[in-house]
Amino acid sequence: MGYLVLGLAFILVYPIATWALRAHPLAQSLLGNASLILTAAVAPAVILSRRRQWAGCERLFWDIFGISIVLWIVGHFGWAYDQLVHQRQTWLTWHTLFSLCAGIGPLIALLARPHLGPRTAMAAPVSMTVIAYCLLGVFVYSYFVILPSLVPTPDSSAQTRLLYFVQANRLALLIAMAAAAWAARKTRWRSTYIRLAVGIAIGLVLREAANQAISRGDYHVGSVYDLAWIVPWLFYAWAAAAAPPTIRPLPDDEPHHVTSVTLLAVPALLIPLIGYGILNIESVGEPVDSFRLFLTSLATVAALGLVTLRLAAQGSELRRADVRLQLLAAAMEHTGDLILITRSDGSFEHANAAFLRAFGYSKAELSQLRFIDLVEPNMDHVRHDIPAEIKAKGVWRGTLRRLRKDGTTFPAACTITGLRDPAGRLTHFVGVERDITEDLKLRDQLVHSERLSAIGELIAGVAHEINNPLQTIIGCTELMLDEPASGNAPDLELVRKEAMRAGQIVRNLLAFARRGAPDRVVTDLNELARATAELREYYVQQNNVTLTLVCAPRPLAVLVNREEIRQVILNLLLNAENALSTTSGGGEISIHTYSADGFHVLEVNDSGPGISPELHGRIFEPFFTTKEVGQGTGLGLSISLGIVASHDGTLVLADSARGARFRLSLPVAAETVAPIESAGGAQARALVVADDDAIRKLIVKLLERRGFAVSEAQNADSAVKLARELQPIVVVCDAAGRDVSGADLYRLIGSLNGRPAPRFLFISDGKGADTTGLDVPILARPFTATDFETALAQVGVAPSSPPSP
Repeated sequence: MGYLVLGLAFILVYPIATWALRAHPLAQSLLGNASLILTAAVAPAVILSRRRQWAGCERLFWDIFGISIVLWIVGHFGWAYDQLVHQRQTWLTWHTLFSLCAGIGPLIALLARPHLGPRTAMAAPVSMTVIAYCLLGVFVYSYFVILPSLVPTPDSSAQTRLLYFVQANRLALLIAMAAAAWAARKTRWRSTYIRLAVGIAIGLVLREAANQAISRGDYHVGSVYDLAWIVPWLFYAWAAAAAPPTIRPLPDDEPHHVTSVTLLAVPALLIPLIGYGILNIESVGEPVDSFRLFLTSLATVAALGLVTLRLAAQGSELRRADVRLQLLAAAMEHTGDLILITRSDGSFEHANAAFLRAFGYSKAELSQLRFIDLVEPNMDHVRHDIPAEIKAKGVWRGTLRRLRKDGTTFPAACTITGLRDPAGRLTHFVGVERDITEDLKLRDQLVHSERLSAIGELIAGVAHEINNPLQTIIGCTELMLDEPASGNAPDLELVRKEAMRAGQIVRNLLAFARRGAPDRVVTDLNELARATAELREYYVQQNNVTLTLVCAPRPLAVLVNREEIRQVILNLLLNAENALSTTSGGGEISIHTYSADGFHVLEVNDSGPGISPELHGRIFEPFFTTKEVGQGTGLGLSISLGIVASHDGTLVLADSARGARFRLSLPVAAETVAPIESAGGAQARALVVADDDAIRKLIVKLLERRGFAVSEAQNADSAVKLARELQPIVVVCDAAGRDVSGADLYRLIGSLNGRPAPRFLFISDGKGADTTGLDVPILARPFTATDFETALAQVGVAPSSPPSP
């Protein structure tokens, strides 16, 4: 905007200043020449200062503008010299050719079409075209204006012809600039073209008035007619200052098509046609005709040289384009996407190898089909929907049910775009497709997984809530069974058994929901065997199979993840059941537990046909199975072997007189702490911390039955206070209490200064228990009295007197 204001101010001031100097011709002439040269120099100066902001064809456009104005300045110096030194004002001398560049240059600069972008790769070919048209312009002005002016007889027609040429050139420049503004109406260059067109239009009107003054002999430098040159110069400077800088595209966004050489050939054809043709039609006489002949020959040779250079450059462009096409073709043929090209009527023009493989057709067969032939019949509507959307939006995206040659279908995600001819008509459709069958399966699996996760959350929540009342039922039933005068022992035993069965169901649910405690706890292997056998007892009885359980007479303490080892035992039982299902008349399955060589052992033996010796080395291989197809995965024994190995145990196929015998061996749980008793024979003190009243009362009774003096606390504050006052030897607490976690309570009580740290036993159902870094046993709910005694032994505490009988 600053350039516009300054320019308008100068345009208003200049006529006043020249009028004020009308009485001083020399000063008026000096002011006029200086003003013309300085205003002309503004535009090249602006272009030079901003040149680095442009690139490619955009820079070429402004370079031609700047060079043409600089050449005009050179020509005007010649004009000013003739006027001031030789006191003559002539238009038909050497400097006229330079001055004419101001009209020729901007017109030729439009060949760069900067509104199409920088197009760096095309700058050199466009430069050759520009040079050729410059050559044509110089030839035409020299042939028709300069050379005829050399005839000794004065001929005013040469000057008149020059003025006509100048005005015609300005009119052509205005029309071309207006057309460029229309072509660039949706680009950043629209306003630049408009500024240039306005300046050219004003200059065209003012130049017509100046031409009239020249024809009358009234024109002189330093008059108002000078605005015919000054106004366009100032508008050129304004346009250059406000022109948009180049947005440099990525290399792949640059056009790589071969530019036409036809435009360059036009000057090479017109120069000899005009030059030799006019010589045969109109003769000016010697020596002008000889000069014309020489000029025509020289210009023709130069134009042909430019064409030759352009053809050589085009050969390189063609080779580069060919290499690029080969790379694109190779990429298209070897990609996994399905790529097709159809004509506007839907017939196939090309399809890549992946497309042919996916549909099962050969190229010859595909050439006889149409796009709609490969779509599921109930989707015929896409025949009209796809072209309509491409016409409206340029692209169609969606999913089609594709039809193969063998009649099967598959879903495909498609993107289809249209190719148009110069008239804007759709000639081809290019589609890129992808078989999404596996994607849809994965989506279904994900939805199924999310549903299972939601079910798991529900199951886990219900199971955790059931665990506490089950624990209370089991514990109270066992306490009642310990009463010597209990007359309902069979009923109580039934209640205990069913409660344990319910507890096993809860464990199964937690295992399904993957909410079981990940920690390894000291567990009685007899209890694991008994619980698993009870779980399968009903099913084997339905198949006329006898299940026998023979447990060791004392608890077999092992440090294990209960759910994982129970899964191993269950897999062994299921394999035994499957082996017996191949025989008629049922059979027998026996489970034995015992200790041997520092290991606690569990054996599962069946009376089935056994395993042939040649298969002994393969039964633990993943996916190996002797079952019928669809009856098993072959992963049960391999998973079991991995679980047992992670527990530092062994799982082997042992020798057996009949059937198959699998032997599971687990290390004996080591005593991690030395047993302690209350000092001086006093009654051992224990502290129970749990926010659930029923669980807390149950644990208190179990400890009291085992000779402990028990105190109970419902929250952390009470627990810390009692621990400070009573100094218990053992603290039994919930690993994930509502008020405070077992780990936090362990750190609070263990940090009491001057007090011996008590032993801890955590009770947990696997929910929210975090005992990382703590060497504290965890007793999983629901547990039996035997489990509780085993855990106390693992803690290393003993009551002051034996449990009540």
